[in-house]
Amino acid sequence: MDGHRKADIKVDKLLVNPDNYRFDPVKDQQEAMRVMLRSQKDKILRLARDIAQRGLNPTRRLVVKEADGGKYVIQEGNRRITVLKLMSNPAELSGEYPYKGVFEELHEKYKDTLPTEVECVVYPADQQDIADSWVVLEHTGENQGVGTVSWTSEQRQRFELRHKQKLSSALQVLDLLRDNGVDTSGILATNVERLLTTPQVRQALGFDFTNKQLILFESEADVIQKLKKVVERMQAKGFSVGDIYKVDDRLKWIQDVLGLQPAPATPQPATPPPPAPSAAPSFQVASSPTLGSHAAPPQPTAASAATGTLAPTQPAPAPAQAAPSVFYTLVSPTKVLPPTILDKIRIIYKELQTVNVTGQRQAPHAVAALLRILIEITAQEYLMKKQGFRLDGSNVLRNPAEHGKAYDRLDEKLNYIANRCNLPGNIASALRVLVHDQLITTTLNQVMHNTIFRATSTTIKDFWQNFEKVFDHLIDEMK
Repeated sequence: MDGHRKADIKVDKLLVNPDNYRFDPVKDQQEAMRVMLRSQKDKILRLARDIAQRGLNPTRRLVVKEADGGKYVIQEGNRRITVLKLMSNPAELSGEYPYKGVFEELHEKYKDTLPTEVECVVYPADQQDIADSWVVLEHTGENQGVGTVSWTSEQRQRFELRHKQKLSSALQVLDLLRDNGVDTSGILATNVERLLTTPQVRQALGFDFTNKQLILFESEADVIQKLKKVVERMQAKGFSVGDIYKVDDRLKWIQDVLGLQPAPATPQPATPPPPAPSAAPSFQVASSPTLGSHAAPPQPTAASAATGTLAPTQPAPAPAQAAPSVFYTLVSPTKVLPPTILDKIRIIYKELQTVNVTGQRQAPHAVAALLRILIEITAQEYLMKKQGFRLDGSNVLRNPAEHGKAYDRLDEKLNYIANRCNLPGNIASALRVLVHDQLITTTLNQVMHNTIFRATSTTIKDFWQNFEKVFDHLIDEMK
């Protein structure tokens, strides 16, 4: 018989299990915590910050077993208790240990709000097998429906659409196909999402997204026909995410799926320029700015029966003025900020147009640092130019309307802009999500200040894709 009970137990009475199934048995709690830190690495830090900011997940109780001396050994929840112990008392582990400085910082910031007791499911010492039966069910998948049945990628995106107001481009495309009677069984929404992150792919398929809404710039019949080819290729035997993992892969893949021919080579000048950072393929499509650009919207394209290439219906610009079909920088090299914008903003923006975030010469940490500076000075300039903020004698940004209140931190500036500056609804909502989810301050600050946090091209590009519309609006307001 299952003889468990529920109890609130003090953190210092809970012991990290030295027989944790995540690693080979060790001698005691101290060694178990050290092994946990070494094996979990950045995962343990993300868990720590989440618990510090939001508390323990109330839908998942810890499972413990009674031990000698009024103590309890963790059966389920060792990661949670490890970080909670170290945030509550960084000296819980003697001497030096991985990420000690991070736990000391979290302790100073959150020590007064961390839970001191944890709700647990308690099993007697002689019911180890019963406790283990629940633990194994937690960690071994669906178990024919008895365990947790995970959501598919499409179901997760539907949840985000309904509850987080994050419109999924993949979900919109898949819904369009189903509405037109196309079988999308076996298609992973994550694969569609990855494919659509590349602007040239969207252009070749005949659509794009404005304010996160699907906009067709070719006839619906033509777009559906192209998407059917994509679906059929993804459903075919042998397809894998590796086929579309990188930008170059996606461009080659869509070129093959749609039967496009490579764009004709541009005549070389007398003195050839330095070689491109990597040999990314290109194919001929109507040039279109990235979302958030001040340039004109994309123009319809038409297929040439003779060549099988996509060619713009309007006369193409001269080669010397043509934008590259693929660019490796975060910001499109063809975009120009108005001359009335603060010089430093324009200088940093130009630098972002020269430092690669992808390709063989990618430098995502440099891009992240430049982007952090750009956001900071843009927010400050907007508040000064449009909201009457001023720098005092100590170079601290203050709002005179709030009796000299200081706005030192970036999140304070952005929260003010999002909630008190009458931004358009979609722009304000996007900025609130970015600030609330700490995508701006945490991601970019960690790149600059955390010794183990590494920037990735994908992370920085995904962030900019969400923020660029906000940036463009602030620039428009100030020009």
